[in-house]
Amino acid sequence: MSAEVAKVGIISCSGEALAGGTISRLATRRVLELLRPDRTVTLCLPLFLAGNEGERNFARTHPTITVDGCEKQCAKWGTEKHSGPVSVALVVPEILGHAARGCHCSTQALTEEDTEAVWTVAERIAAEVDAVLASSATLSAESAPSSADKAQCACSSPLPGGKLSIGGKTVEIPGLPLIFAQFAEKAAKANGDPAAALLDLVKIYHPIPPAEQDAYKTALLAEYQNFAGVQAAK
Repeated sequence: MSAEVAKVGIISCSGEALAGGTISRLATRRVLELLRPDRTVTLCLPLFLAGNEGERNFARTHPTITVDGCEKQCAKWGTEKHSGPVSVALVVPEILGHAARGCHCSTQALTEEDTEAVWTVAERIAAEVDAVLASSATLSAESAPSSADKAQCACSSPLPGGKLSIGGKTVEIPGLPLIFAQFAEKAAKANGDPAAALLDLVKIYHPIPPAEQDAYKTALLAEYQNFAGVQAAK
């Protein structure tokens, strides 16, 4: 390998109806933040499918792992349709077996079994990252710079953000308008507390300390209502 450590892209499932989708996203975050932070980047599946060329180009020029929550394999299908074959395609139920049946969809209802499932999947992803990097040919000296310059993922290309006031401090959440748009598509079908559902969705992409969840719920709901009002006026 070259002196510059190669990066592996990870695209996780964006589905929320099945526990496998939640596990795939939480496990991917474990890999990105704890297990292989210097060797992985995440690609946003909604942006990828919407046509973001930076996301698609990264998957074309770098090894990519998809982590799907069910056998439909939407992440794998979308990646291969727009960028070519993936290096590894993981499916959460295939990793967990029968243990996947007892897991929960909501991050607010996670049990010890859910946490164990997340770590099991995260460790499998990390092992696949190591295998991909070990078997990947070193980029040639002339091609490596151009690939690095042209391929940009969501981590290196700033997403439109939204600012919230939480406990007297300003917090910016990258991609918040995109998260609101995703929530708006399902808001009509949402049951129960919309603020809790919104918080649950934002937590997938942005870490929220437990002590600040109530403040986030209030701020997020107010900001989302402003967003919805602007969209309705267009």
